[in-house]
Amino acid sequence: MKKKYIEQGYVSGTHGVRGEVKMVVWCDDISGFTRIKTLYADENGEKKYTVTSSRGSKSSAVVKLDGIDTVEDAARLKGTTFYVDRADLDIPEDRILISDLIGLPVLDADDGTRYGILESVEEYPASDIYMVRTESGVAQVPDVPQFVKKLTEDAIYIKPIEGMFE
Repeated sequence: MKKKYIEQGYVSGTHGVRGEVKMVVWCDDISGFTRIKTLYADENGEKKYTVTSSRGSKSSAVVKLDGIDTVEDAARLKGTTFYVDRADLDIPEDRILISDLIGLPVLDADDGTRYGILESVEEYPASDIYMVRTESGVAQVPDVPQFVKKLTEDAIYIKPIEGMFE
């Protein structure tokens, strides 16, 4: 089941003296993040903040939130993870978010053998690495076409090499 509120980043510190915060943002395109007008400080959407301004580059942004007007207010948010409402994102129909993959079963693309559950996705320069929780520990599967054959909303289908799950 897709979550309504999706982790978008966290406050890494303050910026200036007028209550702006620096955020590390988890998205492919920072321009999409800077268009977001509402952030939530909890995964249930109960603690809501209106974004009055946002600017950034690469994976970080400087954000001004309504009601956060001093450096002291901003400092209290350090470490806070912020979420966005899925409805506020412009997600193409053919895209699956990493957050939607977490917890999915990892199956053999040929015979459906279940290897485990996707626990997390680690980002590396060459490719993302799928961390698959198995009965014997965690296996690493590079997110490359050689191994990952198909992603659906229900499962991840892979073609492992010998020893990948030993």
